[in-house]
Parts: sequence; C-alpha cells; structure tokens
Amino acid sequence: MLATERKKLILDYLDQNHTASTQTLCDLTGASLATTRRDLAQLEEKGLLTRTHGGAQKPERSAAPEKDKSNYFQVFSSIKMADDQFECKNAIAQKSIDLIHSGDILFVGAGFTGSLLCRHLNKSDKKGITVVTTNITGALELASNHDIGVFLLGGNIHLGSNHIETLDESIIQNLRKLYFDKLFFTIDGADLEYGYSITNRAQLPLYNYLLQNVKDIYMLLNESKFNKRAFTHLCSLDSIPNVITNKNAPSQYIEYFKEHDVNVYFA
Repeated sequence: MLATERKKLILDYLDQNHTASTQTLCDLTGASLATTRRDLAQLEEKGLLTRTHGGAQKPERSAAPEKDKSNYFQVFSSIKMADDQFECKNAIAQKSIDLIHSGDILFVGAGFTGSLLCRHLNKSDKKGITVVTTNITGALELASNHDIGVFLLGGNIHLGSNHIETLDESIIQNLRKLYFDKLFFTIDGADLEYGYSITNRAQLPLYNYLLQNVKDIYMLLNESKFNKRAFTHLCSLDSIPNVITNKNAPSQYIEYFKEHDVNVYFA
C-alpha cells in the first residue's frame, strides 16, 4: 500500500473514531509498527493529527486565526528527509527536553535537530526559558510561546538543506554580553582520531567561543554522524562533556566516552 493511501486510511479512521492505538492503525493499514509511527509523525507535522502515548487522536479544532498561526510556525514541516534520519534526530531532540529546566538560558545551534528541539520545547511545560540562537527555523518554532523568550542573532542568511540560519563575524561580539546555562548543538562528523568536525567553516568562530563560555554543553549526535570527517576540525571528542545519542551508536564510541568521563544520554 502506498504511503498516501495509508495516511488517508488513518485520517479517515480518526475522523470517525477520534482516537486510535498504534496497533489498531497497523492492523488497519497492514504496515509495520515503525512505518505507522513514521506516518503518524509526518501527519502530526502537518497538523492533521496529534500523537498520544501509544497512538493518535484527531486534533482539537481552534478558531481560524489560531489555526493559521499554528500552521505559520510549523515552517519546516514540508522539508523532506530520509525517514531514518528523522526518527534518530527527533528522538535526540525529545531527549534533550529532559535536560532543560524552567528558567534556563540556552543557546541552541543551527541544524535540523536544533529545530526539532525547539519544536518539542515549544510543546513542553517549561517556563521562564530564554533561547538565543542563529537558527531561524527554530526561532520561528518558539515564537508563539509566551513562556519562552527568543533572541535571534543577526547576520547573513544561510540556507541549509533542512534549516535556515544566520552567520556573521559580528555574532561573537554580541555573545560577549550574554550568559548561557546550556548549549545544545550538532556537528557534521565524529571520528575517534579526527574528533568532531563541521562542514561550514563560518560556524567555527561561533562554536569555539561557545565551547569556552557556556556552563553545560550537550552534543546532539545522531548515529549517522559517527565514523565521518567533515571539512573543518572543531575539537576532540572528549572536549564535549555531554553527548545525547541513539541507543545503537557504535560501541567503540560509547567506550571512548566512558573512558574519558563523557556523560552519555541515550534517546
């Protein structure tokens, strides 16, 4: 059955029954549990349903202006990514929320995982949080939340494959006036010998500054980044004290982190 046919069956079922378990939807479409979960995630991104613990439900209808606003802030819901990448990055973004507390001052890096973190943070019950970022996509995800302050650093616009960010040499000067409790960011490659690396050299001054001036640092490291080297070396693997990764991350890296007192959080 095609994905479009599965999703139509799911939506038709919810129109009639309002709620459904994941297993019920698997039986309905004949799809696997993993495929059904991906379908639900994609439908939720479009605002067509709301995922619940163990299933999904028909979204509550709000007044037209609120609906328009909700759609506006889901600005990257149409971005197409490989399913395995989305699941891994989304799980890491969700796990990150457990490490954020009301009142925290955060710097959230650019990239799709950072944008997903902002999306989940927007849906959380955290209050009194300030988010500073170069991630335009993530900032828009948070803009409708009155309990979270958002400070977008200015600069030249850079369009990535699945996010939009600002990059400018003057960003460092603006950061010197700011304090952060926690930094959440990602890179393009992790290698036992080469360390962490990034593709865009323009990000290097920003991340070098943050690594020296943030209280707690968290690397958002999905499984596709291991055993890769990008163009620009950032730092050694033991320079980042906290790593959030997937449960099937390569064992040699997990051992390395343990030997070098790096805290590992599994999504």
